[in-house]
Amino acid sequence: SVSNSDFIINLRETYYSQNVNRVLVKEATVPNVFPNIRGADYGSSQNNILKIAEAFEETVVLGEGQYAITTAAAPYNFLTALENAINAQIVGPIALSYNTLSGKIEFTNNGGVDLIIIVTSETTNSPLAAVIGVTEDLTIPSTGTPVSAQVLPDLSGFQNVYLHSKEIADSAAVDGDFGLISVITPISLSEAPYNSYAYRKNDDDELSLIAYEQPRNLRRIRIKLKDDKGNTLPVGVHNINLVLKAYLSPG
Repeated sequence: SVSNSDFIINLRETYYSQNVNRVLVKEATVPNVFPNIRGADYGSSQNNILKIAEAFEETVVLGEGQYAITTAAAPYNFLTALENAINAQIVGPIALSYNTLSGKIEFTNNGGVDLIIIVTSETTNSPLAAVIGVTEDLTIPSTGTPVSAQVLPDLSGFQNVYLHSKEIADSAAVDGDFGLISVITPISLSEAPYNSYAYRKNDDDELSLIAYEQPRNLRRIRIKLKDDKGNTLPVGVHNINLVLKAYLSPG
């Protein structure tokens, strides 16, 4: 096994597991240990990098963690942490605040040089822009006049994660970006707070059925936990549980 989210199961039963014609996905449990601000371990779902243009293009990297917009204690107060990270890279200073009426983040620049928050950079992406509600390049003038992000900030993090297995569910689902994919089941994180477990129970056999045209050998199964972009998610030492009901072909 590679990790607790990319592992192989070798079933001890060798005869019947070679002749499975369908399975029911009964239940699944996964840890919600995925912060809303994510670093390089999350592949294309990394979102802790912000590009800012001053005299030159600067790269701001916010530390990975589970942040709240204003209420969390240090170091996970989002506005304080981001303000400190930006000011460490620019001449500055720039101040961030939360407008409770509009629900948007406001930026105030008293540094003497106009700043631009970049959405798409020629060198690297600037995914943190979307988190703070900046949808197109935003100029923050050096006049000290507050400027609002275009839309509301989004610190919601992952809403769903997905258990994959080519052996169990090869081509069992269709994704608009990736085509046929091997999803066993999605698991919603919407009711599982950060650092807790998310549980899914399937009571509808028809919706949880994966049927095979030809009997399959499920003695050796590889399972991965992925996000909606196909990145395998790190879960550390936490466990993943999956309960299946297998039906065997006669003979």
